[in-house]
Amino acid sequence: MPQHFRAHAALLLLVLLTLLTGCGRKGQEDVGVVAKVNGRPIRLEMLEFQYDLQHFDAFTGSLPTVGALREAYGKILGGLIALELVSQELEKRGQDVNDEELSKAEAEVRADYPDDTFDKMLAEEFIDLPMWRKNLRYACGAEKFQRLVLRPQIHLDYREIESYYHEHLADFHLPERVRLIVVHGPAKDAVEKALAHLTQHRDVKTVAENFPEVQAREVTVPKELLSANWTEALQSLQPGKTAVVAAGRGMFEGLLLLERLPAQTQDITQAYPQVEAALVEVRLQQAFDTWLAKAVNASVIQISQRLLHKEDDEDLPPEAPPGDASQPGGQVGVASGNETG
Repeated sequence: MPQHFRAHAALLLLVLLTLLTGCGRKGQEDVGVVAKVNGRPIRLEMLEFQYDLQHFDAFTGSLPTVGALREAYGKILGGLIALELVSQELEKRGQDVNDEELSKAEAEVRADYPDDTFDKMLAEEFIDLPMWRKNLRYACGAEKFQRLVLRPQIHLDYREIESYYHEHLADFHLPERVRLIVVHGPAKDAVEKALAHLTQHRDVKTVAENFPEVQAREVTVPKELLSANWTEALQSLQPGKTAVVAAGRGMFEGLLLLERLPAQTQDITQAYPQVEAALVEVRLQQAFDTWLAKAVNASVIQISQRLLHKEDDEDLPPEAPPGDASQPGGQVGVASGNETG
């Protein structure tokens, strides 16, 4: 489930919890449990973990207000409840995320970090590995649910594609562009040698093998977005020719112009993949909203009383703030007791 799906799910779920009729059910929860979904607990530590992930880069050194924490925790809890419902649905279908799939997903993440830098990153950012893995299992389940459950329900016909294309024709206009290979490195002579190699072979992959001190990539850039030094270097350059420009901090960039692309509007055949992706995204969101509403109606969801009702801010410890002002609904109950420790 993409991030915007998760955010939308959280908001929709909070609305559903507000609108449905409460059953007034109460029960003693375990210490540290902020919600139960069909008897399965969602713990405060997962709520805090999600909050820290979302707000790590935004930390300014000042503590957030209890009101801000209440709103943030409420939205995060809504998303976690939706993810738990997804997980339970996959389990019913015999398609839940197994340990092999989880290990494969973790390996793919670790592959982006050389040697043991992944574990160092977790330690530096105070990220608990077991909690990270539980969050990864949720993410894998959301992706699997979208792929195996929601996507097969969506069928598009050519009339929808054509209608969307004509209604959004401006979205398929491509400005004047340049396609080129960019070589980046600390030494001008190394960049020039790599450019000479590319002029002969046009194979970006071989650059790293033959010139490990430089990096090369192929890009297509709208002419209006070119930097001043690139614009000047490319102004009189013919396709197949090269230029080297200073990139600042002792670095150099080599440019191999491949072609100049004129402004054009893609025809419907060219635009088809984009149109299909846009329509599928809308349909996926609609399908998920429909499924989530039914899942909430068919579930017993208990939420900690402290996350449902506002209390005096001065009486609340910062580690256990109340959530958004959602009301218990449908088979959503209010758990009592010292749930959050």
